[in-house]
Amino acid sequence: MSPRSTGPAGRTAPAPGLPRTSWVAVLSLMAAGIVGAVQIGKGSAALPVLRDQFELSTSAAAWFLSVVSAMGAVAGVLLGWLGQGLGFRRQVQLGLLAIVLANLAGAAAPSAPWLLGARVAEGLGFILVILAAPGLLPELSAPRHRRLVVGGWGIYMPVGSGLAVLLVPTALPTLGWTGVCLVDAGCAAAVLLAVLRWVPPSPARRLPPVDGLTRALRAPGVLSLSALFGLYAGQYLAVVGLLPTVLVDDGVPLATAGTVTALVFLVNAPSNLAGAVLLHRGVSRRALFLGGSAVMAATVWPLFDPDLPLGVRIAAAVTFSACSGVVPAAAFSGVVAMSAGTSSAGASVGLLMQGSSIGQLLGPPLVVAVGAAGGWAARPAVLAGLAGALAAAALVSARLERPVGGAAGL
Repeated sequence: MSPRSTGPAGRTAPAPGLPRTSWVAVLSLMAAGIVGAVQIGKGSAALPVLRDQFELSTSAAAWFLSVVSAMGAVAGVLLGWLGQGLGFRRQVQLGLLAIVLANLAGAAAPSAPWLLGARVAEGLGFILVILAAPGLLPELSAPRHRRLVVGGWGIYMPVGSGLAVLLVPTALPTLGWTGVCLVDAGCAAAVLLAVLRWVPPSPARRLPPVDGLTRALRAPGVLSLSALFGLYAGQYLAVVGLLPTVLVDDGVPLATAGTVTALVFLVNAPSNLAGAVLLHRGVSRRALFLGGSAVMAATVWPLFDPDLPLGVRIAAAVTFSACSGVVPAAAFSGVVAMSAGTSSAGASVGLLMQGSSIGQLLGPPLVVAVGAAGGWAARPAVLAGLAGALAAAALVSARLERPVGGAAGL
């Protein structure tokens, strides 16, 4: 790839991209994101077993699920900005290495505090990968494919989480928690080798100017997308991440609960790709946000109603996930459109993911706490309120979306 030229006020000329999309490099980065998302799904799928093995309370179990997002919630924007100076390719590699080491530590966990510490380390690896990859994707794509590639990046979450939720319950009886962590470490190591082999080195970099960080923090469009994505992520993890435990508590066998939850995770991927295709064909981001939030608000009520048949509740969960995937496709496309090719690119993606991480960190404990205090109807009421807030944020974001520091747009 050719180096970028530097312009006034620390701006960087937008990368021209490759004449042809390097699909093998794109797929290597997608695989890195999927491995990162496995850490989310693995915790969800193993939670019913780990809750007994490590004697976790209901509250501690919810925090175990969401603590993987702690690093991104605390320092997402700063890590994104620093990562741009380090080089996005190197940051992906460091993130995958952190996932390998965290899984080795998790395999040896003798107690709940150790287990939670390994989860925080998994979260560090996860956030490093997902902050860096979106900044690389435009450089690896031909201009005609950029909307499709960047919009499709969001499949990393449903595919990685879904595969973990599908496979972990089957593997746990045979391999145990230790064996699952070791297999996870091996997969992360294999993807690390693929990134080293297929993703080309970036030009020599240096730390972006501080105004790259401050411009992202002052950009109303980026801030609104960050808030919007946090509302989405909090709802999604509260519904789908806690689903195995809800099903097991209703008497569903663990393996069956894992299969159902995997299906719920995985059906999010086609709608994410559909969102990318719709963006590629000119559908507005606002339309995708509003459509996704409407379905999310409507489906949480039958999902949590204990008087409805289990099949109806599962169908509601599938619909919730299958139609909401357009939201991350639009969010990633929006933030890259506002910042691609500038010194604010890393910080802007970091701010988006910081919003997502805060939502993932707070969403499940909030829904569990409200449900414990107010009965079954309290959970969908909170989730529907969050979906309404997401729709409001979408309307605001559409009015605020403008390039950050001379971005090329997407």
